Amino acid sequence: MENKTSLAKFACYWGSIFGSVIFLYQVLSVWIHFSGTFFQTLLYSLIVVFAMIFAYTKFRQTVGGGYLSFGRGLGLLSLMSLLMSAFFTLFAFVLVAKLDPSMLQEQINQVATLLESNDMDTSFLEDERFYTIIQISFVFSNFFFDFVGNFFYALLISLVFSRNNTPRFENLNRQEDTNSRPSEEQSPKDENPDNQNDQQPTK
Repeated sequence: MENKTSLAKFACYWGSIFGSVIFLYQVLSVWIHFSGTFFQTLLYSLIVVFAMIFAYTKFRQTVGGGYLSFGRGLGLLSLMSLLMSAFFTLFAFVLVAKLDPSMLQEQINQVATLLESNDMDTSFLEDERFYTIIQISFVFSNFFFDFVGNFFYALLISLVFSRNNTPRFENLNRQEDTNSRPSEEQSPKDENPDNQNDQQPTK
């Protein structure tokens, strides 16, 4: 229970820190009109990957004693992904509520234009309840797709870093075996002189 609790606390701590970094990064990207570009998305992915690798290696060294299994590593990074996606979702909510309220309305207008070109009814688009549903769907879809992407990174990182990962107690056993071999090899030699003295005839 102690290890599991420390893993959860560790993941929540660093997930909250890097989640805050992601939130500020996204807000800054909108403010400087950098949001939505290829390099902005690429830099966001690099931040997420760096956060996971940093947390994984730090937990392995400070808590895991140099060893972290695939399952525990995936659990650590999955919980971090959940928190970072929550901060990303908070940004999406702030985006449509404060930073750029007209973004969703522009998309709805594009849908209305498409429907009108096909002689379809567009009256439901003017309903406030429909706009509220669109807002909620936008926020939760951001959380879902962001978490799926983060979970893929978590799975990949856990798989790569858990290879050639030897538990600490196995390393200690190997060292003890290595240290004990010379003494075992010398023991027959030490016994030979005694045996030779016993076999010498007395005069």
